[in-house]
Amino acid sequence: MPSIPCPECKTQIEFDFSNIMRGKDFTCSNCHIKITLSYDDNKQTLIKAKEKLDKLKDELDID
Repeated sequence: MPSIPCPECKTQIEFDFSNIMRGKDFTCSNCHIKITLSYDDNKQTLIKAKEKLDKLKDELDID
């Protein structure tokens, strides 16, 4: 599962692209900061990132 560093404490936060595309937030397990990405504001970036992740997963033969 993809992850990003928490902007507050740098703990890796795993997220699901489908949840982001539905506007759901995610929370750092360490400091409990909530992160929400606006799908509308980041649509093209999110679509490209998802496509690259899917391609990489296919190349590595992982689910």
